[in-house]
Amino acid sequence: MSQEFAELLAQRFSLPESEKNILGKTIRQLSRPERRIYFEKIKPREKEFKLFLKEQHAVLNHDGRRRWLNLTVQSLLEKGGDPDLADSLVMDVLGRLEVYRTLRERAEAEGTRLKALTNFGGLAMVLILFTVIAALILYLSGR
Repeated sequence: MSQEFAELLAQRFSLPESEKNILGKTIRQLSRPERRIYFEKIKPREKEFKLFLKEQHAVLNHDGRRRWLNLTVQSLLEKGGDPDLADSLVMDVLGRLEVYRTLRERAEAEGTRLKALTNFGGLAMVLILFTVIAALILYLSGR
């Protein structure tokens, strides 16, 4: 599923086959030479990729946007909730909380088990927010 987005990026930015294949893998799956290619060639252009995907997403109608969300969630379900690099780019465009919420709902409905800490992406924001509020309360009460 994420190969569709990797193909879209490869066509637009004339990426070689090796870079397109890297977009279909998670960071943990990358070998040492692939990591080198990722951090030297792909990572610096990530902002361009996201901007292009945002532009493509903006011109879509409601059904097209829902399709992008479903493709991304399906890709994540196939990998146990672990996003590859193309999924991660699309998740930044769609909104990580929305994707993780839909992923959790579909995983529960389908009975699919997700890898540990997959849902931490959505919980991390809650944890950080709680910590900041607690620190603020402690700071103000100590004055």
